[in-house]
Amino acid sequence: MIFEHLEASLAAARRLFALIDTRPAVQDPPGPPPQPANYHLEVKGLRFRYAPEEPWVLDGIDFTLPEGGRVAIVGPSGAGKSTLVNLLLRFWDYEEGSIRLGGYELKAYPQEELRRLIAVVSQQTHLFHATIAENLLLARPGASREEIRQAAREARLEEFIQSLPGGYETCIGEEGLKLSGGQRQRLAIARALLKNAPILILDEATSGLDTVTEGEVRQAVYRLMAGRTTLIITHRLAGLEAMDEILVLDKGRIVQRGRHDELLRQEGLYRRMWELQHEVLELDS
Repeated sequence: MIFEHLEASLAAARRLFALIDTRPAVQDPPGPPPQPANYHLEVKGLRFRYAPEEPWVLDGIDFTLPEGGRVAIVGPSGAGKSTLVNLLLRFWDYEEGSIRLGGYELKAYPQEELRRLIAVVSQQTHLFHATIAENLLLARPGASREEIRQAAREARLEEFIQSLPGGYETCIGEEGLKLSGGQRQRLAIARALLKNAPILILDEATSGLDTVTEGEVRQAVYRLMAGRTTLIITHRLAGLEAMDEILVLDKGRIVQRGRHDELLRQEGLYRRMWELQHEVLELDS
């Protein structure tokens, strides 16, 4: 039995050491992190592909998101929206072009420091098999109980939590299985509120919810956006009237840009997406 366990342990060790020895795809720069004077985001000539022989996933992306501004990036599946989020969070490094935050190239920021400045609410927010309070504290471990409650109130989650027998100490199950889709999204929004980062990325934050729940969650999202530099990634066009600019992405390129009402007056992908989504809503009703 010893030899059998030894062989299995050696095989596992070989896999672990191979992983440890792998060079990370993204390297932190040497020296102290930059100190941005503002949270102005500027993207110029951005190009990216996952391998040299593959086509460009993003090809010549240009936009500016001023501090406190709101920009939405929309487009069909496969347009490159999620890739852009991964680049902004430095899960990958771009090959050509520039992304500047507060006047500094994004590659000048260590990964941990950059992610400290950005709060993300996505469709697939990970929730742990732990209590509501513990899941919220992931955003800011040193937060007080009152700060936790304030974040829950702003996300319109406080009343639901208080109705639970254990309140904030209620265990929500693996991936929050004891919560509804809307409650999981509100918990993700409360976590972002507690983090209180100056930059907010909403990546399909209301996707997968029914129409009524989506409307309720969107109100919590608007409260979260207040005073923050906000980038919304979505393929659903409801609620984009409040955006300063909308970029329409298709096959890695920006094919249209403008405000909601301007884009609806133009022939193009945005209006086709709008008409198609409204036809689906009419059929559902």
